[in-house]
Order: sequence, then structure tokens, then C-alpha cells
Amino acid sequence: MIAALAATLAPGGFEHHAEARDGGIFRDADRLHTRVIDGACIFLNRPGFAGGAGCALHLAAIDADESPLEWKPSVCWQLPIKVDWEQTADGTEVATVRRWTRHDWGAQGETMAWCCTEGTLAYVGDEPVVDTMGEALEQVVGTEVYVELRRRLAVE
Repeated sequence: MIAALAATLAPGGFEHHAEARDGGIFRDADRLHTRVIDGACIFLNRPGFAGGAGCALHLAAIDADESPLEWKPSVCWQLPIKVDWEQTADGTEVATVRRWTRHDWGAQGETMAWCCTEGTLAYVGDEPVVDTMGEALEQVVGTEVYVELRRRLAVE
């Protein structure tokens, strides 16, 4: 799916279009990891790129009036959200929402390009994550938990 979507990206919206065309978008035969160009995912358009900074897939989804969750690898749209599920003695499930760390991915975490979670701009913003990442949160925890999370975080 990611390869098919990448093939639809125009050079004007995908900074590393030529690299993708010439060498593909994956760095392994299993197609589990995207290529890294200059220390980051091949889809990362750098600041100053005329087509817009950020994930080329994300930007293209927005341009197509579609959800970026439908265009991006799940690992990308889930970050930085991590949910730990714990079953209590009475059978209730408790969801704890937190940030991902390399440790969460085991040995694979050491080989990932973590530009979106380890920079100085990670985990900062003018609006609450429950608002800005609401769609991803709901997808990860389910509608029932998301509604309860919003209820608990509502300012009274």
C-alpha cells in the first residue's frame, strides 16, 4: 500500500522523489523499513522544501482531502502515542496513554529513524494532543476509551 501511494506522489510534493524512483522507498527486502536519507525517513520533506516540510505522505493525504492515517504506515501515525493496556483483578482493562520510546520496540528500536520523537520540538504544541491527534488516539484506543479520555480531560 505504501509503495502504491508513494508512486502517486509528485516531485513537487516529495523532496526525495528522485531517490525513491531510482532506489525504491524500502531499505530491506521484507519491506518493513523505509529508506533513510540524510538521517531521516525518505518521506520527510525538510524545512525549506518548496512543496512543504513534513511527511510527504501526510501532506499528500491532506491535499487529497483524506486522512493521513489512511496513507501512512501505522507506526508513523501512531507515534508519538503509546497505549499500555493492563487487565486488573476484576477484569477491567486500564489504558495508560504515554509516549513511545526506543525501548518499546526492542532491538528494532535501535535501527529506526526517530526524528519525530527525539528532537527538541517533540511533545510541544499550542493545543492538547487529545485535540490535535484525536483521530489517531481514537484509532489506537477505540471510540469508547477515547470518549472517556476526552471526558476526563475536559476543563470544567
